[in-house]
Amino acid sequence: MIKKVNTPKLVDNFSMLFYKHEYEILEIAGILSGLLIIFVTNKFFFLSSIYYLLVIFGVVVCSLGFLLEYVIKYTKRKSIELEFGYFLQDLARELKATKNIAIALTNLSNNNTYGTIDSEIRRLATRSSWGDDFYDALLSINQEIKSPIIYHTLVLLDTFKTSDVPLNRVLLNISKDISIYKEENLKKKYFKNLYYLAIVFFIIFLFVLVYFDVLIGRNFLWYSNTDLVTRLFIDNFLLYIGLLLSFFTAFVMHSIKGGKSINFLKYIGVFFIVVIILFQVFIPKPTAADVLVETINHMETNGVNNTTIERVISLESISSKYISDEVGIGDIYFIAGDDRDCKFDCAKYTIIVNDATFYNFNIIKEGDSYIIYYYMVIEL
Repeated sequence: MIKKVNTPKLVDNFSMLFYKHEYEILEIAGILSGLLIIFVTNKFFFLSSIYYLLVIFGVVVCSLGFLLEYVIKYTKRKSIELEFGYFLQDLARELKATKNIAIALTNLSNNNTYGTIDSEIRRLATRSSWGDDFYDALLSINQEIKSPIIYHTLVLLDTFKTSDVPLNRVLLNISKDISIYKEENLKKKYFKNLYYLAIVFFIIFLFVLVYFDVLIGRNFLWYSNTDLVTRLFIDNFLLYIGLLLSFFTAFVMHSIKGGKSINFLKYIGVFFIVVIILFQVFIPKPTAADVLVETINHMETNGVNNTTIERVISLESISSKYISDEVGIGDIYFIAGDDRDCKFDCAKYTIIVNDATFYNFNIIKEGDSYIIYYYMVIEL
């Protein structure tokens, strides 16, 4: 009678060693391959036009092992979500028939019916055949995959470890519980996605507001005593919309995530800060010189000879040459309001500003020149 010979233990040891360190082997192989490409590139292609392309390719190959590890683990986690419940059902039936967990796992591993996780089932069968407890073997496998389904299974197995319920009955009940767990997990993922989707929509809509402000704001004057809509009105109006959006987004996120009311206030605070920072960074701020330039351009376009603008802040000295160059017209003179009667005899070409100061301006066109009367606003 011919006796069936089992796979040599040395081969099993090698297989287990490979399975245990397969991802490390993959990463090391990728790094060594990438370094080899970079070495060959430096040795033979240093002056070549494709040198940098080859170096980038070498770096990509270095990271390829890590990328493949992520893809493999992600694929296995997805397969476990789909197949692990059916595997436990089959294992429960096989265990009931064979009365031995190692034999039951070996029989199932020979079927190759569970897709991507067949290799993990073979690892379970090998470890169990060596005498490892099913719980310990499953825990060892999940240290690499980090599947929430297996973790949930391990928690339930640990709970029933000291009970008198047969293991096959425990596995069958866990397989049923997994379907409920998956439904609850899907709900959690759905609300989690809504949570992050609210943040994404908030950021997108906020940048649209900023872009819209920059795009249409240039069509309005910064200051005007006659026009209802000014650039400052547009800026403030869109800023208030952004703050209102912050409140609404914070309310949605708090409704999804729940928790204490203080969390709602935290969300509002963070979003308010983000809105204000974005508007401060990306929305252009008016300088007195630029306000005068656009006001004179507006007067030229609309045939206005006299206009007044009030409470314009100036942070630096104002040069008539700068305004004249920007507008492209004749001379521009500054005259203090108190010296209005002496006209050109008191004219200046620069208003010296040492500290932030508010001014009222009365701009009058005389021929091809402009006279700008300025009045310093005294804050009480």
